[in-house]
Amino acid sequence: MQVYTKNNPPAIKILFFFAVVLFIAFLPVSSFSFFLKNDAFTGYFPPKFFMSESLSAGYLPMWNPYINFGFPQYGDMSGGYWSPITWLIASTVGYNAYSFTIEVLLYIFLSGLGMYKLTGLFQIDAKVRLIAGIAFMCCGYHVGHLQHFNWLSGSAFLPWCCWSYLLLTRTASLKLALLNVLTFYMLL
Repeated sequence: MQVYTKNNPPAIKILFFFAVVLFIAFLPVSSFSFFLKNDAFTGYFPPKFFMSESLSAGYLPMWNPYINFGFPQYGDMSGGYWSPITWLIASTVGYNAYSFTIEVLLYIFLSGLGMYKLTGLFQIDAKVRLIAGIAFMCCGYHVGHLQHFNWLSGSAFLPWCCWSYLLLTRTASLKLALLNVLTFYMLL
C-alpha cells in the first residue's frame, strides 16, 4: 500500500484538479458555448469526419474521393490518420462537432499532465509541478492555436516524449525503450 505525504497527493486528485482548471480556463469551448472554427473545421474536421463515416460504413478509409478530386487519406497529415486517438474516436462514437472539441480538450489536458510528469523528474515541489502543468496547459500557444489541431496534438505529447527520453537515459531497459517509441509515435 502506498503512503501519501503532503508532497505526494493522490493521482486522482491531480487529474481532477487539471480537469477543473481545463474546464474553467477554456470555458467557452469546454461548455460548448462556442465551437472551434476557421482552420479547425475547414481543414482538420473533414478528413476525420470522412474517416469515421468510412469506418461506420465498413470501409477502410484509404482513399478520400471528396476532397481535391481524391487523394490518399493516409498521406494527409492534417487528418490525423496515423493517430491511435483518431482511430479510437472514429471507430467508436464518430466525429461530430462535440467529439472534435472534446479531442482538442483532451490534447490540452494531456499536455498539462505531461508537463507535470516531466517536472517530477527534476525533484521539484508538488506545488511548483502543478503550476508548471497548468502554465503549459493554459499557455498562449495552446490558446492561440486552438484551430490548428495537429499543432496541439504535437504539443500535447512533447512533454511526454521528453519525460520518456529522460527516463530511458537514466535507466536503459526494454520497457522504457518501448515507452519512448510509443510517446514519439504519438507525435504523429
